[in-house]
Amino acid sequence: MGVSARIGSDGAQHARHELAAFALGVAAVLALAGALGLRDLALPGLYYDEAVQAVPAAEFVRGSPRPADLPGGRSVRVAGRWLPVRTLPYMGALKSQLLIPVFAAFGASAVSLRAATFGFGLAGLAFAMLFARRLLGARIALVAGLLLAVDPAFLFVSRHDWGSFALGFACRGAGLWLALAGFERGSAARLAGAGLLLGLGVSNKLDAAVPLAAAACAALFVAPGAARARLARPRELAALLLGLLLGAAAILPGALPALRFAGHAAGGGAGLAGELPEKLAMWRTLLDGTHFLRLLQAGGRFEALASAEGGAATLFAPALLASSLALALRLGRRRPWRRAERAEAFLLAALVLSAAALLALPGAARIHHAMNVFPLPHLVVACALVDAWERAGRGPARTALRSFAALALALLVASALRADQATLAEIRERGGRGRWSDALETFARELEAAPPGPVLSFDWGFHAPLLLLAPGLDLREPIWALRTAPPGTELPGTPGSVYLVQDPRYRVFPFGDELLAAVSRLPEGAASVRRHLDRSGDVAFLSIRIDRPHRIVRGDRIEVVLE
Repeated sequence: MGVSARIGSDGAQHARHELAAFALGVAAVLALAGALGLRDLALPGLYYDEAVQAVPAAEFVRGSPRPADLPGGRSVRVAGRWLPVRTLPYMGALKSQLLIPVFAAFGASAVSLRAATFGFGLAGLAFAMLFARRLLGARIALVAGLLLAVDPAFLFVSRHDWGSFALGFACRGAGLWLALAGFERGSAARLAGAGLLLGLGVSNKLDAAVPLAAAACAALFVAPGAARARLARPRELAALLLGLLLGAAAILPGALPALRFAGHAAGGGAGLAGELPEKLAMWRTLLDGTHFLRLLQAGGRFEALASAEGGAATLFAPALLASSLALALRLGRRRPWRRAERAEAFLLAALVLSAAALLALPGAARIHHAMNVFPLPHLVVACALVDAWERAGRGPARTALRSFAALALALLVASALRADQATLAEIRERGGRGRWSDALETFARELEAAPPGPVLSFDWGFHAPLLLLAPGLDLREPIWALRTAPPGTELPGTPGSVYLVQDPRYRVFPFGDELLAAVSRLPEGAASVRRHLDRSGDVAFLSIRIDRPHRIVRGDRIEVVLE
């Protein structure tokens, strides 16, 4: 009895030490990510999609008498304020709702928005490591966490977050961790909580359902016996599904129309063949760590980022390819699989299925769609590195293989840190370009100091950031109505009206170019066009003022009629 008690005590003490070491490792990884991702939060200027989910939260805190004026959004009246319930047809308002207490405490600004958003990303990183520890062990979890913490896509998309990646990542990581614990312990409560979190991720944005479906299919393929055993316990499965439906309830009623809308809006109806080149370029730049830097250099033009310079690539893409091949070859030689090998096979299958499904999903041509596969790529690389370390033989071969694994990890981290520093340098030196420049914030402060008449956005990229930065101005965005306006539609204007248009390199809609052409046909001195420059002296956008009462008439082309 004494020996057994002592062995049990030693085992418990070892488990406590292991848990303490893992917690310390997680804290170090989070600290590293924070040290990199929380620099220069005010730069670059706010991007339109970055501000979309922040505006309804800010309007709620300010007690605006009207809901946020953004296309596709929906709010309900609660306690005299407009509570956001949907941001876009395919995107719920969970992030907007969570930003309300942040803005109430710290004010609505680019810094508070980005700090909160990055906090969601850090929560996702922590939960992903907890999930990996339960599935694969502490070593793989810590290595994968380190790779994620320095990944340029994770760092910069988490804090600038156009597609609500960070919050979705947190919901997915927490849900998978709870689901695994619930299945292992037969806990319906944990599984209900897991379903709720995963459902909230789907409600946050519909495309989060893709990796969940892929993971379910991978589990059925890799471990059909275990899957049948789960199906034989309907109480647990019902708890998971009930939580999932409850969490996703806000977005499910309009899911199919929303997917059609998203596919047409993002893909332009081009179909898979038409979208494939852009999708492949997006995946390539995501995995080589240059995507965010390229997007900065391209002035926020997703369609042009593949041709941007991009800087030095990380080593992650070749590491992922080599790791996937190594794991696949080893798993193919070993049957039957042990638990750890089934987990590795699940990772590979889930990654392949998720990537294939996202490639086929209409409109999923942006980095925040592809990042729904996170943390699977990093877990695959971590599995290969830790496997090489742990399976090394003896003698010189052991030393060589472990040295290779350690060197490979060091090179991966070093190449990612180099990419991170290059991206931060671009942010600091230029403050953004084109559609993504801090020149708009500078102009907003100027307008607030001497408020003009209405400020009308004649192209995409201005309205949402201005609603957050300068809510006291009379801000209007006529571009959505102009898209479907019949010929002869008129917009009245005064000498105080300010029209914002993109530089032709950055235009999204044609209305800005048409307005510039119409202004050029006016008598000399009737209008002024001002160029707004970024920090390097390049044109970011233009503003137009017309010094007499006038009408802007929509016909075959826009005309300006002076009164």
